[in-house]
Amino acid sequence: MLKIFLLKKEERVLATVAFLLIASLQALLISHYFDQLTVIGVNYHQLAKDVFHVSGFDAWSYAVVSDWNGWAYNIYRHPLLALFMFIPFLINQGLMAVTGINCALFVVGALETFCAFYAVVFLYRVLRDLLPQHPIDATLLTAFFFSFGYMMLTVIVPDHFCPTLCLMMLTLFIAQRKMIRGKVMTIGQTILLFVFAAGISLNNGIKIFLAAWATNGRKLFRLRFLLMAILLPSALMWGIAVWEYDAWAAPRERIAHRNLQLQQQHLRDSLFRYCADSLQTKDTAEIKRCAHRLLQRMAVAKYRRNHANPKIGDPMSKKGFMVWTDASTNRWRSIVENLFGESIQLHRACLLQDILKDNRPMIVPYELDYYYWIEALIVLLFLLGIWCARHSRFFALVAAWFAFDMLIHVVLGFGINEVYIMTAQWAFVIPIAIAFLLQKMPQKPRWALRGILAALTIYLAYYNGSLIIGYLSRTAIS
Repeated sequence: MLKIFLLKKEERVLATVAFLLIASLQALLISHYFDQLTVIGVNYHQLAKDVFHVSGFDAWSYAVVSDWNGWAYNIYRHPLLALFMFIPFLINQGLMAVTGINCALFVVGALETFCAFYAVVFLYRVLRDLLPQHPIDATLLTAFFFSFGYMMLTVIVPDHFCPTLCLMMLTLFIAQRKMIRGKVMTIGQTILLFVFAAGISLNNGIKIFLAAWATNGRKLFRLRFLLMAILLPSALMWGIAVWEYDAWAAPRERIAHRNLQLQQQHLRDSLFRYCADSLQTKDTAEIKRCAHRLLQRMAVAKYRRNHANPKIGDPMSKKGFMVWTDASTNRWRSIVENLFGESIQLHRACLLQDILKDNRPMIVPYELDYYYWIEALIVLLFLLGIWCARHSRFFALVAAWFAFDMLIHVVLGFGINEVYIMTAQWAFVIPIAIAFLLQKMPQKPRWALRGILAALTIYLAYYNGSLIIGYLSRTAIS
């Protein structure tokens, strides 16, 4: 199994260039936050929350490897991620003892670089198997994908998306090889991929099962496989998440709820005293009516503040997981400006701002029309690639993953207010689809398409790279 991480001779140049670029971007991020996030003896969870500021990405991994806990990540969405970070935490503790500084930046940075490096390698291998006669095309499409704005960010920020991308590329590579060789994913392979992928982000588990279905076909529904590889691991994963929540998150939530009740009671008592002094009366009923009117005015003012520039739309339901849905955000504008816009080409306006910290609008338009023409060209190539891949069993798997993400983010609206930070979960469908387009094209048109892809890659790498480097350099100086 470990042989899969060995580099082939033809992969070494691409891998070396990718490593140098990823490490350089990671070094820039580390240098930016070095003074602020290498301190010891502080509430690091709050420090990371307050200091780290790159779009909507979170820095909980810095916090967890600094002061390990099980509640920093949302437990039901990332059930095993805290446990996976325990060894990096121990490594950081050793480095802190030796260096005298908090080395979370370096430990998490090394982990992100490792995952990003192998994400490049596994995507190249997937594309290489699709384009066996043209290794240059696989290299070009790999570079094209990682020139996307939020891919360049994903490979350096301390969030869960880069490890997810690495595991998804590994899963696609394994499934593709199984299909080519006429083999099936074993129970052990399925469980192993599920534990790591779903442990990092629960929705990844669905993609592992879709990969097993695409690879194994009807054999997936045999009782032994269904029970041992799907039902039992899913039940155990959910049981672990429930136990973790009860052990780690619930006590904190009870304390927070009790503190909130105390604050509300203190506010009511203060308003009661204020009304009593203002009205100069001892009539309890009149004082209560006055306090109630003031509370209503405060509630209305808070509602207006929250809805003057709403950060999320109205949920489809306020029960369970549906509280994270969004029924009111304009889907078309979000698709144009965020899903296929910001994800690929960064907006200069509100550059890398956070909708919560910076009050960034959910929809930010480009200032010039040519950005939309670039976006339209990429989407056109993507759609043509889908048409060319319509009979491919392997692409059916990739398309199923894409459809699942679109159901979550676009239809239900999970995270649609900042859907671009999820780019790593779905955008690899674009270069894979274009690979099928290259497959079907005659020689001369193929060279023209290569030229278009090369031009797009150079443009996106320069445009996005200069904005990211400029952003980190300016904020680092300031």
